[in-house]
Amino acid sequence: MAGNYDISIDQGATYVLTITRNALNLTGYTMRMQGRSSHASTTIVLNSATNVTITTAPATNSVITVTISAVNSALLPAPSSGVYDIEAESPTGVVYRILEGAYSVSPEVTR
Repeated sequence: MAGNYDISIDQGATYVLTITRNALNLTGYTMRMQGRSSHASTTIVLNSATNVTITTAPATNSVITVTISAVNSALLPAPSSGVYDIEAESPTGVVYRILEGAYSVSPEVTR
């Protein structure tokens, strides 16, 4: 069962989330994340393929770091909110949902 955690992103600032999943060796896993305004939306706002970086270092300690650079967060629509999840796919194709929740983007004033 996935953990639940709501995230708040400041537009124009670097966002970092560190997750530790005990007893899950992530060596060889592919990590992915998507965020949308709603579960049914076809528009992807947060995407590990484009504007979110996910690293697992060290993979043997189950440490996952999600980063959105200041440049990428500045491009997010704000104010906005939606839902996201983070998944890990094993080398054999088994998918685990690591974390899910709501996200919100607070607008930047200083540009």
